[in-house]
Amino acid sequence: MKRLGARLAWSFFGMAMLVFLLAPALLAALYSVETSRYFQFPPKAYSLQWYAAFFASEPFRSSMIETALLAVISTPICLLLALPTAHALARFDFAGRRLLDAALLSPLIVPGVVTGVAFLSLFRIVGLEHGLSRMTVAMIVVCYPFALRALGANYTGVDLRCEEAARDLGAGPLYTYFKVTLPQLRSGLLAGAIFVFVEVIDNFSVNVFLVDLHGNTLPIAAYQHIRDFDDPLVAVLSTLLALLTLALVIVLDRVVGIDRVVR
Repeated sequence: MKRLGARLAWSFFGMAMLVFLLAPALLAALYSVETSRYFQFPPKAYSLQWYAAFFASEPFRSSMIETALLAVISTPICLLLALPTAHALARFDFAGRRLLDAALLSPLIVPGVVTGVAFLSLFRIVGLEHGLSRMTVAMIVVCYPFALRALGANYTGVDLRCEEAARDLGAGPLYTYFKVTLPQLRSGLLAGAIFVFVEVIDNFSVNVFLVDLHGNTLPIAAYQHIRDFDDPLVAVLSTLLALLTLALVIVLDRVVGIDRVVR
């Protein structure tokens, strides 16, 4: 009886935490289909008029293109840089390896505001004024640890016997890597790509210091809009980003498995 009571208590606690975590997203989704300009609960009527207004908005359309371009450029570069680094950290034992590993992951613990101000100062010194270029460099540095961590975790599951068999059969190091090792890293590449992609489209604290007058990312456009207007367009953006993230998580779970990624 005590065990049953404990299970019920933990189940109730888990459900309460789930509701607590999902409540903001659910309220934003409700607000995005509200016909009124101001939020009412429960909504008196539902409509997709604000979604049409969102996609008709020039600032949001241009920031969507800018954000997509930033993510498409940054994601593969992060993966290409993380691949050899993860291989070196996983396969070679050299002096300072642990220190190097910690240093490469340090952008994860540095506050975004500090990183943004530091990059702003650096780009002023070197004279780089193009907003997309500045944000691309910053996002590569900020998101690189996500790709490195995903690939580093994946390397622990690589079957070394397959590589040994390939070398015994006469395969060279490069052929073995591209034909035997790399295919086993597909789950880590996918997980790293999703982590980097989500961080790029969601980042505000760094990019707000680096954007120029000719472009914006979606989070910055949302901040500028909500500062001047009181309507559900930002709720629409929030809902769309939440749905995109959910879709990517579902893909990650189906292809790789969330439990495997977490472990």
